[in-house]
Amino acid sequence: MPIYQHDTYDRRVQLGASRRRREDAELLHDTGRWAGAMYLGGYAIECALKAAICANAGANDFKETAVYKAGSSGNSLHSLTRLLRELPVIQRSIALDRTKTYKPAWDVLSSSWQKDELRYWDKKGNQQDSERFIAAVQALHVLLLALPIKSVVLEQLSALFVHSE
Repeated sequence: MPIYQHDTYDRRVQLGASRRRREDAELLHDTGRWAGAMYLGGYAIECALKAAICANAGANDFKETAVYKAGSSGNSLHSLTRLLRELPVIQRSIALDRTKTYKPAWDVLSSSWQKDELRYWDKKGNQQDSERFIAAVQALHVLLLALPIKSVVLEQLSALFVHSE
């Protein structure tokens, strides 16, 4: 029997995994494990995108979303660019950002995160690449989590009002 039993497609699990993997990525970066930091940082963004897709669709589980039901599988479910296509609000936020923070961060992430290459790479990686990548993860993570958190908070408030009547 597995130690951990939970639905990995559940939006809350994705949201929690996103936060933990970002923390893990930052710790790996701080200890000079740059390739691992980049891998987990990209994974944190993947989980945040999936949680945001669920929130945007009003779904509790990623398997309930149109992107999953459309038959997307394998690498397309791990493609940051493919997942971002499902979030026009986030796309617009990145494109119209007046602070010029999100577009460069997205460019770094989408061009540098090759999941399989980083997962199986046997090198430590490069400190400068990792610094740029982790900074991009940190910038975008805040933006991406705004949608799922808002949805969860509204859901909880709604439940309070329904139960109080």
